[in-house]
Amino acid sequence: MTLSRGIYKIHNVGVPVAMDFGGPGSSDDGRKIFVWRSEDSEFNWNQLWLVEPVDGKTDTFTVRSLIAGTYMTLAGGKYMRYHPSSISIFFSGSSANETPITGGRRSSGSHVPRQEWIIKRSMDKDKESYKMKNYASGTFVDLYHGGSTNGTPIYGWKGDFKTHGQYSWHQYWTFKRGSLSSAEIKKIIIGNKFHLNKSPSYKSYQVDGEYLILPQNLWEEIWNCDSTGLRGKKRRREIFDYDDFALTMKAAVAQWGAKKCDTVDGFSIFCGLMLGRSQKSPREGRAYNFTISDDHSEVVFFDPQDNKFITESDKIDCNASHFYV
Repeated sequence: MTLSRGIYKIHNVGVPVAMDFGGPGSSDDGRKIFVWRSEDSEFNWNQLWLVEPVDGKTDTFTVRSLIAGTYMTLAGGKYMRYHPSSISIFFSGSSANETPITGGRRSSGSHVPRQEWIIKRSMDKDKESYKMKNYASGTFVDLYHGGSTNGTPIYGWKGDFKTHGQYSWHQYWTFKRGSLSSAEIKKIIIGNKFHLNKSPSYKSYQVDGEYLILPQNLWEEIWNCDSTGLRGKKRRREIFDYDDFALTMKAAVAQWGAKKCDTVDGFSIFCGLMLGRSQKSPREGRAYNFTISDDHSEVVFFDPQDNKFITESDKIDCNASHFYV
């Protein structure tokens, strides 16, 4: 199965580590990518990667660090091209074992083969894993000696898509997606059962966007930030009403995300807005925020007045008419 465009955590199959790229100076060219201990459900900006397909190349992707903004790059392989008036230096990516894999900048619209990776499903039917082959060198992303120690580097190493040797798991990786597309979110919303009026409206700001789904504890953390002004805020009918709470929370999530991730564009941080009428008092409006469950199967509502998630739709006092993303 081909990977979808999205934001992923990339774990090694054999040991509980994930590709990591953080710390001071992480946006500098040439900084080595390593692994760090990681639980599957743990949210860590340093371990989030935007995987995007390369136009015109089957199963080929760029892999970009959200925290640094640089692209996974195979080092080495320098060669020179001579022109009558100048010498141009190019880097094709070395095919030697133990070649460092680093972060590197990429010009808009450029094609740099050593920053492109053929990512294909493992031939092992028992594992939902992938191997990553560099487009330029033909070598694979390899966890050095299968190490589980924090800071263990990853290298380019010879291999193939078929090998199942004793140490082949060094080159096997799982991709856990942490984002959803506009179309996928719409399908989840329409497929859930809510108190809906006869013709609910769904609108997505991005026609074909990718949305990072935050864990619920981060929503609670954002709500508590002094900058939101929501903590201790009291509803004032019409002056600062239900919709104002929900709009403020949506803006707070966007501002928090822009501050946390100031190097990469091309994705949004998900915070939905639901508008409707009170079922108890139909003349009054109601508004809630919502997100998607961790398993990407259900809508989970959030009350921005008291910083609480509502998991049962029958406890929501809203005959929903509009969903905005």
